[in-house]
Amino acid sequence: MKRVHCILVFFVSFFIQAQDGSFNLGGRSAGMAGASLTLQDEFSLFNNIGGIGGIDAHTAFAAYQNRYGVSEFQVIGAGALYHSEIGNAGVGFYKFGDDIFSQQRIHLAIGNKIQMVSLGLGLDLLQYNISTIGTNQALAIQFGGIAEITPKMSFGAHIFNLNQAEISSETGEKIPTIMKGGFSYRPSSELMLNIEVEKDLDFDEIIKAGLEYQIIENVFVRTGISTNPSLGAFGVGFHPKNFKLDYAFSNDSNLGNIHEVSLAYSFKK
Repeated sequence: MKRVHCILVFFVSFFIQAQDGSFNLGGRSAGMAGASLTLQDEFSLFNNIGGIGGIDAHTAFAAYQNRYGVSEFQVIGAGALYHSEIGNAGVGFYKFGDDIFSQQRIHLAIGNKIQMVSLGLGLDLLQYNISTIGTNQALAIQFGGIAEITPKMSFGAHIFNLNQAEISSETGEKIPTIMKGGFSYRPSSELMLNIEVEKDLDFDEIIKAGLEYQIIENVFVRTGISTNPSLGAFGVGFHPKNFKLDYAFSNDSNLGNIHEVSLAYSFKK
């Protein structure tokens, strides 16, 4: 029975990973159904490495995600960013699963902003563990960027697993290679509209659209939708001074509800 459970978790987890992008994390992103490609915040370390070039302070952050009410599918992640005049550096950790099946990621990244363009490069150590089979590891490279086209319009692009890393040399199975591109329109300082397309080389494209609105000072509401599978999301955020607290609820039409909460603290002077 345990072996059957292991195999089930293995295949379902890879199905989920292929469908939801590459390690997206953070309540702000989740509240907009993952339409976070052009955001330049701490969770850019997970969502679009190009965004870390725009960070202007040392930051520590963490997130917890409960998928579908199944304990084996919970996600935890945390990281830290170091800011300097010559560029930014970051380190992050991500874990999905339990003792039967788990997927872990240790992530190192550097980024910089040159005039209106923010760029980032990351190296990921990925580990997949199945209790009845063993552990495999691989190194993946990712690259991303965000360009401010006008004061109200930005474009973002990102590719994960640029080097086509393999999970297993014996089977030739590769880590998903995922490419993203999208735009953000910000007609005012209170309103942001995002749209993006995500493409796994082995699956159909996913279209995401999200909205964020600041209803009062330091308080935000968010919503979003995405396709393949159909997903709707809603979120709220409270950002007083150097602290951020974000919560998101989303519903996957195939598998059920997802809850996510994230915290961040910036060491600004």
